[in-house]
Amino acid sequence: MIVFCNRMPVKGPWGGGNRTLESLERILKERGHKITFDINSDYDIIYCHDPKPDGNTGLRYEHLLHVKNTRNIPIIQRVGDVFYHRGEQYTQYLKETLKYSDIVTFISSWSAKFLDIEINNKTTFIHDLRPPSIFYRVKKVNKQSDKIRIFTHHWSNNSLKGLETYSFIDNIVGKKQYKDDFEFYYLGRVNKNFNPVNTTVIGPFDTEGVIDELDKADIYITASKFETGGNHLVEALARDIPVLYHSDGGGICSLCKEFGYVFHNNDELLKLIEDFKSKKLKIKKKFSGTLENNINKYIDLMEAMVIK
Repeated sequence: MIVFCNRMPVKGPWGGGNRTLESLERILKERGHKITFDINSDYDIIYCHDPKPDGNTGLRYEHLLHVKNTRNIPIIQRVGDVFYHRGEQYTQYLKETLKYSDIVTFISSWSAKFLDIEINNKTTFIHDLRPPSIFYRVKKVNKQSDKIRIFTHHWSNNSLKGLETYSFIDNIVGKKQYKDDFEFYYLGRVNKNFNPVNTTVIGPFDTEGVIDELDKADIYITASKFETGGNHLVEALARDIPVLYHSDGGGICSLCKEFGYVFHNNDELLKLIEDFKSKKLKIKKKFSGTLENNINKYIDLMEAMVIK
């Protein structure tokens, strides 16, 4: 089987979508298949990772649809983002493309509900994002400080990634009653309106660097809102860190309800942080599963589509 993929993985510290592409390319080859990024080459199936125009090639969903109609090649489309953070026009464009794909996969039930998509024999769920297997390696802790470290990481600097909440934490850890007990670390790309005074901003790092920093964390927080999934979150869960998440997290909520602690506002968040100090906050449930397992599910679907 030869798979055409409309996005190429890139090197460096990028988010979960890029990790998916890297793993897809590798596991397809391990299973004896081939992958191509040339739309004009020969292939058996189209994998649409993102319908938007590619910044490098200019390819967009309409090009994939043309190939489907002229060469009778099926399309499998993964909904990894509903584009809430980008704007309504992107979301509407995504909804329109889903009408023409042969199989559509969702990473969360929230995303299908948000898009108001009818669930039928062309839709399927590969629920809950999972991190690469390396995130389950033996934990190594090398923290220099005795303070309780609150930690988050994001590769996008969009304000909906939690700007307001992270500004609140930055203020809290600088207050007299908290500064001797807590510290806040932010790894990744920072919104231009986030001007922290008491936060240590680091990175972005590659996978090894992310794991090393996660292992120094005592509490993980994601204040991201209306996320389709949330790869940053599962990396923290895999490292056995107690996770706090916002009630408006979208797909994060369905993913994390068994494992983390929800907050609706800053007062509830502060209470959870104080609970951790008094040792009332612990790991709720062991997290498991790998990105590699989920990628194999995608490839199983592709094989079934090609054989059919």
